[in-house]
Amino acid sequence: MTHRQLDQLTGTLAPDGDTQRGRPPRLSFPEQVLATVLHLRVALAAEPLAVLFGSSRTAMHRTLLKNRRLLKAHGIAIPPATTPPAALTALQVRVHALTGKSSNKIKTTC
Repeated sequence: MTHRQLDQLTGTLAPDGDTQRGRPPRLSFPEQVLATVLHLRVALAAEPLAVLFGSSRTAMHRTLLKNRRLLKAHGIAIPPATTPPAALTALQVRVHALTGKSSNKIKTTC
């Protein structure tokens, strides 16, 4: 998805999704749309997206639900990528670096 397509998508969804109630969101609406596109295109879960965007897992989960409903209401489908982009590996490395997680570490019981 190009920057222009992402801007157009954000512009389409903004009138319905960029409403402010309660505490202001940590992420701007365009960032929320980008997180949702990443979620749908490359199947990133709420937790790694929250790490990448500096948000909580709960807030990211709510954002994804809200924006998925908006996409459905507008009849917009974001298909999953057939082959994960090479950048996905870099994202996974960054998430592991930010959280201090390593896929090879084994937790001990003591």
